[in-house]
Amino acid sequence: MTTQEIIQKASSKGMTAVKFDKWLDTNNINYEWLDVCLTNFNDGYYNILLEDDTNICFVDGKFIND
Repeated sequence: MTTQEIIQKASSKGMTAVKFDKWLDTNNINYEWLDVCLTNFNDGYYNILLEDDTNICFVDGKFIND
């Protein structure tokens, strides 16, 4: 899966940080947490780094990479 496809999924309608994290795991996509609220990914920042150093960020559950 390409980085662009991952970003498109993150920005798709109805996607939240919680849903996106689950989607990443389901699709075996490697990433690192940079800044997340472990009790609720939709609370505050959900900021991750993909293998190719692409940063993906949600704030309060909403994608903000634009």
